[in-house]
Amino acid sequence: MLRFDPVFLLTKACYLYRIQFEMITNRDGLRDRLMAKCIKPTYQRTAILGFLQNNRSHPTIKSLHDSLVKTIPTLSKTTLYSTLELFAAKGLVAPLTIDRSEVRYDGLASSHHHFFCERCGRIIDVDVSCANSRRGEIEGHLIKEVHGYFKGTCKDCLKQLRKTKKRRIFHA
Repeated sequence: MLRFDPVFLLTKACYLYRIQFEMITNRDGLRDRLMAKCIKPTYQRTAILGFLQNNRSHPTIKSLHDSLVKTIPTLSKTTLYSTLELFAAKGLVAPLTIDRSEVRYDGLASSHHHFFCERCGRIIDVDVSCANSRRGEIEGHLIKEVHGYFKGTCKDCLKQLRKTKKRRIFHA
């Protein structure tokens, strides 16, 4: 049933305007970040950077391409590879090689640690303080970057394991 309630229509219009305004503002911010790194802010580059900044899943090239090709059908994997290589060189993204079989990309290029779940494959940002990295040197060596990660089972997978064990005990 169609609604012709003026309050509903006004609310809907304001909501759509707000979404459009936020998208434009976000796009402007992305464009400014690219320009600050002397990167020409094309539509594809802003979309790639926006996806990485708004999606904390640390995607692979394949999952990134699968997500972006829905809105940018002309996006090739070659463009994606070259763009991510450029972004990494300019410090906008960080490539992650926690799992040796694939490279993932992190839109948060600042120094932080990761947790890799060996059951589901998720990579999760974790806030761990590293005293040596704050000093800027270790045993007389200058620290340029710090990469730290932990491997194990994430809390969501642990919940699933506990539920499965309870079901087995209950049905036994």
